[in-house]
Amino acid sequence: MSFAQRLKTLRAEHNMTQKELGRRMNLARTTIAGYETKSRQPSHEKLADIADIFGVSVDYLIDGDETLTPVSLSQHERIIDEKFFRLYSQLTVKSKESALDYLELLKLRDEKQAQERP
Repeated sequence: MSFAQRLKTLRAEHNMTQKELGRRMNLARTTIAGYETKSRQPSHEKLADIADIFGVSVDYLIDGDETLTPVSLSQHERIIDEKFFRLYSQLTVKSKESALDYLELLKLRDEKQAQERP
């Protein structure tokens, strides 16, 4: 399922119109319609707003995976995420692959540190 389909489904599950979602996000109804027809893509900030409104993670909105990111992020974490995604989007494919490899190593380090804590 694509982001557009996921958004439409979440909106329907919450009995929310495009107009109402747009009002809650300070966006025009046509912008929400654009998200649902794939003609527009929301910024990371808008994705975070949508996630908050529907109680899901940004990861779920993007790829359907609810396990990667907690639903409620602090403002500091959101700023870091937004900066990360902005920089990541400017990388070449090869650099993106390297970044993913590095992120996997950081995740392994965090998991190991968590296991070592009493």
